[in-house]
Amino acid sequence: MSHTYHAYGLLITSDVELPLPPAAAGEPDLVLLRGPDRPVPHERPAGRRLAEVCRPDHTMFYTLGRDDDHAVLRYPGLCDFVGDPRLARVTAHLHPGADAGLLPVLISGALLAVHLMLHHELVLHASAVRVGGGAVAFVGSSGMGKSTLAAALCERGYGLVSDDLLRVDHADGGAMLVHPGGTENRLRPSARELADAAPSDAVHETADGRLALRPRDLAGGPLLLAACVVPRPSRDVTEAVARRLGPAEALLRLSRYPRVLGWSDAASLAAAFQSLGDLVERVPVFEAVIPWGPPFADGVLEGLLDAIEPPVLHALDERGQHGSRQPRAARLLAVPKSG
Repeated sequence: MSHTYHAYGLLITSDVELPLPPAAAGEPDLVLLRGPDRPVPHERPAGRRLAEVCRPDHTMFYTLGRDDDHAVLRYPGLCDFVGDPRLARVTAHLHPGADAGLLPVLISGALLAVHLMLHHELVLHASAVRVGGGAVAFVGSSGMGKSTLAAALCERGYGLVSDDLLRVDHADGGAMLVHPGGTENRLRPSARELADAAPSDAVHETADGRLALRPRDLAGGPLLLAACVVPRPSRDVTEAVARRLGPAEALLRLSRYPRVLGWSDAASLAAAFQSLGDLVERVPVFEAVIPWGPPFADGVLEGLLDAIEPPVLHALDERGQHGSRQPRAARLLAVPKSG
């Protein structure tokens, strides 16, 4: 059975069911097929290597190779994704005996990120929520609390834009747009409390040991990117403190958190660096020290949004998207009513 989705600005058809927003059929940008199982070797595929990550014991975790006719994203002993040079039509081949439940995890994360990068799109390692008329993105490496913060805000009524992968585009007037993507927050076991508070039919365990939590509100889009926040969870503070970064520091900071590790394709890297430079000139970027959670004490998350409010409002007002400032009770970052 084929499924159709509209995510990250792409129309996607897939033989594999994915945690992405469903869509009506149309001319797809990306076609995903399930091919027959076959051995996936530990050797690198033919062609020029574009990305690769090895484990501490020097065994290969994944590798991406491309020649004039094909591209292969390989997870040795697990899965080959084989397609054309820009991975617009891709066939997945599982290693015999591998867990098929890992396919949605790999496709909706790594494969889509690789596809977007090969098309020179800007992707952030970020989870984002709709806040008023825009989106706030939490950017960082694995374990920094991106999905946890997004899930906690979704629990309070903010709509999920995407989890773990975020596509950013230029818009008219110098603004930056983000596209809705993943429809689940993938949480580590330490954030189980957020999943326990959700309806049982909104939670399931993924094949890689995470808890997938589907929020009650999914944001439409695309949306203006109002702010990027680099979280720093701390057990030594009781309230959130945010510091706005200057463009140079913001560029260096965001560059530390690529969605696809080990990327070495010069053309894609140059395009990503240029797009990041544009982003930090147009979008406020903050480093935020946040009390450890969950659970988050009352007012912590609202305090975080309050801490970034003035620069966000100023930036959005400059783009002519919201006109004059609204009263505090109706400001951009007003906490929505739940339920």
